[in-house]
Parts: sequence; structure tokens; C-alpha cells
Amino acid sequence: MYNNFNSLFDDFFDAFNSVSVKIPPVDVYEMDDGYYIDVELPGYKNDDVNVKIENNTLTLSTSEEFNKQVENEKEVPNYLVRETKTKRIFKRAFSLPKDVDEEGISATFNNGLLNIKLPKSKKLAPKTIEIIAQ
Repeated sequence: MYNNFNSLFDDFFDAFNSVSVKIPPVDVYEMDDGYYIDVELPGYKNDDVNVKIENNTLTLSTSEEFNKQVENEKEVPNYLVRETKTKRIFKRAFSLPKDVDEEGISATFNNGLLNIKLPKSKKLAPKTIEIIAQ
């Protein structure tokens, strides 16, 4: 009940703020060839988002240019309702598994969906050793 009450106020005040901090939803899954992260970013462009790897951590965030753009939009005087500015500033980090090949990581952005592929390192892949009878 308490969380629903807080959510009501969060949603209410979000309508009046052009900038709010909410983390975009993600799907993370593993396949034989690697790990995948799908991030829902409706309304964003690929230039709005940064993907960085540092110290075995993948970080997703809005770009500095996007942050400046949103700050400047706050200075618009005398507006009563703003429904078109729904982009949000965010930062999210993921610890990478040890078997990720950092050099092979790739990202694509299409229609508000960011897809990140984290391939598994061939060096750490399990190898079956054939036993030869003598």
C-alpha cells in the first residue's frame, strides 16, 4: 500500500518535471555464443546514450550533450503543460562475467531499442578433449 501511494506521487510529479531519474527497463539473457542486453529507450536517439566499459563494468548513461539540452529546456518561461519532453537522464551499470570478450562487444540502436551483444571469449570456452585408445 505504501509503495503504491509513493508511486502515485512519483507519477504525478513526473508529469510536471521535464527531467526525472528513472532507469530504463532491460532484458539480460545468455546464449551459447554470449550474453545479450536489450534496453528499452523509446524517444531516445543513439546519440543520446553512451555505452562504456571500464574495470569489467558495462555502463549505460545519457550523453553530456543530452544532459545540457534538458537543462536548457528548463529555462523556457511561462509554459503550463509539457507533455512532449519525456526523455530522462539515467545511468546504469552491469558487472561483466569473466568469460566476456571485451574487444568483441557491439551495440545497435533501432526504433528505441538498444541491443548490446557481449560475446563469450573463445579462450575460456569449454573444450572437449578426445581420448585416444592405445
